[in-house]
Amino acid sequence: MAGVGDKKLDWKKINGKLPYARDKKSKEIRMKMFRAFDPNGNGYLSLAELDKGIRDVLGLHDDVFKCKPAIMQAYKVARAKGKAKSKVSGDYVEKHEFRYFLYALRQYFEVFAYISP
Repeated sequence: MAGVGDKKLDWKKINGKLPYARDKKSKEIRMKMFRAFDPNGNGYLSLAELDKGIRDVLGLHDDVFKCKPAIMQAYKVARAKGKAKSKVSGDYVEKHEFRYFLYALRQYFEVFAYISP
């Protein structure tokens, strides 16, 4: 297990909370999760809403939440991956980009954990 600082990470727990697979069950979980991340229900997730969702909805405040660079990079990847559906799309993560965010978060978090002292 890799760790951030002195803390060992529970990758099984982290993987279980990031439903980025393309199967039906993962999609259902992801859509519920998106709604929980989107408190104002506007269909767009700001970086602040993603931060809050990671901490409050996923409960990964001790693990992923402390890795701001991984969150920021995943946010950038997700925004770039999807096609813009409105004038503000480029500034937010939308439903169709949320899977990319979760997948990128997992990947960047692993890299961050590996290179952290």
